[in-house]
Amino acid sequence: MEDSTNPPEGRLLKVYPPEGAKDDTSVDVIAIHGLGTTTPHTWEYNTKTKTVNWLSDPDMLPNIVPSASIYTFSWNAKYYADASVARIDSVAGVLLSNLQSQRDKDDMQSRPLIFVASCFGGLVVTKALEIANIHGSQYRNLVVANSGVVFLGSPLQGTKASKAVQWHAMLGGILNKAPSKTLLQGLDGSTRALRESSEKFVTMVTTLPIQTMTMCFWESKKTQVLKGVLPAWTLSLRRSVEMILVEEDSACLFGHPKTMLDAPHSMMSKFSGPNDASFVLVTSAIKKMVEEAKTIAVGRGEGIYWSSLAKGPSICWGNAYIHLALHLHSEHFMVPRRPNTLFTGREKELGELEQALCTSLSTKAHTAIPKIYVIVGMGGAGKSEVALKLAHDNRLKFWGIFWIDGRSESSIKTGFATTARSCGHHDESLEGVMSWLQNTSHSWLLILDNADNEDLDYAQFLPAGKNGSILITTRLLECRKHQTVGQDNYEGLGQETAIELLLKACGIERSSRRAHEDNARAVAELLGCHALAIIQAGAAISQNLCGLVEYGDTFVRQRRALFECFPKQERSEYGGVYATFEVSATYLKARDDQIAKDALQLLNFYAFMHFTDFPEAAFEEAWKNSMDEDVVSSCLNSDDEEDIEMLAPWHVSHLPTFLRPNLNDINLDKMRLRKARSLVTSLSLVDFDPARGTTRMHPVSHFWSRDRLQMPEESMTARLNGLSVLSLSFKYPGATDIDVLVSQLQPHIESIAYSLSEWDSQKYNFHFQQSIYRLSYAMYGLNCSSALFELLQMIPIQADESWIRTENGQVIQGLHGRSVRDYGDAGKAVVLLEKLSEVQEQTLAAEDPKCLGSQHELASAYLQIEEKTKAIELFERIVHVRNETLGPENGESLKSQHELARAYLEIEETAKAIALLESVVEIEARTLRPEHSNRLASQHTLARAYLDVGETAEAIALLELVVEIKARTLRPEHPDRLTSQHELARAYLEIEETAKAIALLELVVEIEARTLRPEHPHRLASQHVLARAYFRVEETAKAIALLEPVVEIRARTLRPEHPDRLKSQHTLARAYFRVEETAKAIALLEPVVEIRTRTLRPEHSNRLASQHTLARAYFRVEETAKAIALLEPVVKIKAKTLKQNIESFNVTT
Repeated sequence: MEDSTNPPEGRLLKVYPPEGAKDDTSVDVIAIHGLGTTTPHTWEYNTKTKTVNWLSDPDMLPNIVPSASIYTFSWNAKYYADASVARIDSVAGVLLSNLQSQRDKDDMQSRPLIFVASCFGGLVVTKALEIANIHGSQYRNLVVANSGVVFLGSPLQGTKASKAVQWHAMLGGILNKAPSKTLLQGLDGSTRALRESSEKFVTMVTTLPIQTMTMCFWESKKTQVLKGVLPAWTLSLRRSVEMILVEEDSACLFGHPKTMLDAPHSMMSKFSGPNDASFVLVTSAIKKMVEEAKTIAVGRGEGIYWSSLAKGPSICWGNAYIHLALHLHSEHFMVPRRPNTLFTGREKELGELEQALCTSLSTKAHTAIPKIYVIVGMGGAGKSEVALKLAHDNRLKFWGIFWIDGRSESSIKTGFATTARSCGHHDESLEGVMSWLQNTSHSWLLILDNADNEDLDYAQFLPAGKNGSILITTRLLECRKHQTVGQDNYEGLGQETAIELLLKACGIERSSRRAHEDNARAVAELLGCHALAIIQAGAAISQNLCGLVEYGDTFVRQRRALFECFPKQERSEYGGVYATFEVSATYLKARDDQIAKDALQLLNFYAFMHFTDFPEAAFEEAWKNSMDEDVVSSCLNSDDEEDIEMLAPWHVSHLPTFLRPNLNDINLDKMRLRKARSLVTSLSLVDFDPARGTTRMHPVSHFWSRDRLQMPEESMTARLNGLSVLSLSFKYPGATDIDVLVSQLQPHIESIAYSLSEWDSQKYNFHFQQSIYRLSYAMYGLNCSSALFELLQMIPIQADESWIRTENGQVIQGLHGRSVRDYGDAGKAVVLLEKLSEVQEQTLAAEDPKCLGSQHELASAYLQIEEKTKAIELFERIVHVRNETLGPENGESLKSQHELARAYLEIEETAKAIALLESVVEIEARTLRPEHSNRLASQHTLARAYLDVGETAEAIALLELVVEIKARTLRPEHPDRLTSQHELARAYLEIEETAKAIALLELVVEIEARTLRPEHPHRLASQHVLARAYFRVEETAKAIALLEPVVEIRARTLRPEHPDRLKSQHTLARAYFRVEETAKAIALLEPVVEIRTRTLRPEHSNRLASQHTLARAYFRVEETAKAIALLEPVVKIKAKTLKQNIESFNVTT
């Protein structure tokens, strides 16, 4: 056993098996401690009661790998008192000498050897193996015997903490001690020494026959640097600094297994016991290496000797001589830099690239077809970073990897010439290098990066050699034609990958990242998971320009400033994310031809639409309508005003130039439009979907396209282009049905609706108001109440009441009334619409369509505020007049009949409602297409009526048809679609198809929770019905959780007698009763029973149900007299009803 008190230095110390014990082990495990520590302290976990040494304690590593002899190597790793003055290669030499001596003594030269290295000890191991691998070295047998290396937080490629370590070592001069400057030299990650050393190590251990397993562990918790590097008494001199000492990218080898330990640096090699999670991970790796050692290293008893017979170094393995091919690959590695240390994700993409391009994996490895893979994507999507990662991870699979800057012809030629010089090829001309690559027998990978020049034919720069692979990264879609083994389009990262990248870039510790995931997800969604934008967001947050929580709000106000924030290290080659897009805009400006000018104007147009799919059909409709006198007119109405419902030549004049009518051509120049669109698409600024005919932008490129228009007049021109196209895209704003195109335009109209402040200069422009009115009506037809409300704020309403007597005033007042009614303020709607109806009755004939239309909307408002009698009287008069003047099959007549039927349903005149609705549905089935919104609305309401009278099968047949059509034609959030899904779910509940009902209702409730305010009647109704469904399948807790807020809101917003309020209270009381909260149930039910007793007839099912449930509650709390008093009349009524039903049945049969 090793001596804990005074361990010797520069020696191998055996810790297992104990001295004198039988030794039948077959593998040697050598543990090497790190900087500033000793053995055995490195491996010991101390508590107040005991010390655990995981290398020597029988229940620790010896129990996991009983076939292994375990040694520690002790060396002077101090850098204060008695600091070593030796360089790292000297320490490595001592290790090799000790190992060789020990193995010679035991006659075990071929015995498998596994290293376990803590921190700086990892550098000792890699340097030792590098020295041993030198041709002619006396230690070559150790290289062959080495089967595995486990690195515990080793700074294989440097550490940010190293400069602090070096600086503090200098303090040794103050302490009159000899600091180990030489030992620490090169530990700084900014030098190439460590990277080259690790690359040599990787080359060595992965080249046949030397196959060494490796496992790298990295730390996830920060260390207080001063506590780790200074004597305790000096801590008062400085504040402590917390940091990860050895980052993941330094502690791990590219392309080799790696695992995180939930520990700070100082605890990477200290484990509390056999169940310590980190101990399990580390020893699992060691156990696997021990088990595999015999198949990797030469077995015990087989002789290894060096042969001078073969050309070059070789070993005799059995009866065969095998050459040590240590330098067959990676002769030339011309890659500008290593991958960004924040590189995250893209595992699937890298796997596909390796499969396609790497000689050992590619299915086309032996064909004459050159292997060419093309990555297309917008700037900042991470194309170059993936190429760098591919190159570094697969360096050993190619004789040469060459990186060519593809931005210009001159940069390409320079890249090829540099390649020739580095490889010693005499002909540096483009043709000479291409010919040489095509004919060489070596394997090579050529990376043509940033091949973004639209004017270059890149085919002339692609060598055709069968031993070569080519990767092209580009923004140009046309470059996809060069691929022979695959292509991919890079857009955003996956959401989880983007979140991980953001949290890394913010510098948030892995152990605490889960707490920040929701805020990170919001930022990732805002930035469309764009890789470079995510990194820049992390830089802004890590530099304390804003916090992760408030990033979204800050972004809205100051996104340009945030997009100019860079990480302090490893900046993108182009700079900020905006700069990557500006390259394309600069190219378009420089071209200065008509297509490029149109492309820039089209880009500006898209900047002020929503970034989601914009339909190309809108351009064609705008063109057609710009020449239609029913849409565009300068005629005046009866008030000698321009008509608010029409558009004017002003709108045509503000169309984009490629859409303005040409008097010499009556057809739209689609080719001009498509060439412009093709150009911006080819530069990956937008994405066009030919199957759907829509164009979309990534959110980040969309932000850039808007922000780049810094001149107010330039910005307003683009806005008015967009406003005019949208206004002219549909013919009739007051059409009874909204077509598919208008639905597709909804997010783009909403984009204008939610940008009020940006239109201040146009607010009093009547032509602007014409557009806003038109778009408002479209939103009304789409049931987008919120956007409609915002749009109407852009049309000033005059305080003078004379304004409402004008035609335009009446039109605007009518739309205002409808909007506030649909927004939930039916009381205000009644005030607005009554005033409008009053004025129109004074000035218009009773049968005038405008007068009847206003009365129709007023009647609907009456219905909402429970003025049912007024509503029915008004609807009956409107139906009579319209049937007389327009005929019963006229669209307006049918609409009024439908609304009258809805009113009958409200007062439970169901038979009248069904009679009217069946007639309406029959006529509309003959006269309207199946998708027409009026036809669907009538079928929906008829199904509701059927449900009320128990004709459930008929109701479901209608509703399933309606839901299917609405699912095809309306967006998921559309109120009409949700309402029909709600009704179908209700019907499923009636026939005990509860699972179907729940599936529909959960979807409806989730969407309404996102899109409607908590008090909205539709949202409350869906929650109520879903709670009923949960109650039915005995998920009572879920039912109560839904019902309690519903009851609370309805108690605040509805009068006590309102049926919906009473239903929710009754259902919640039943749920309370089931979970034995009987007092709560009684408190709810008593007022329900009292009100229903006053307002409903004795035989009404709702009244009877509440009385029955309350009686059961009384019975449970032993108030039996009250229970009997309630139940006796209930039983009499039910018995009478049952007798009547039996007699009716007998008569019928």
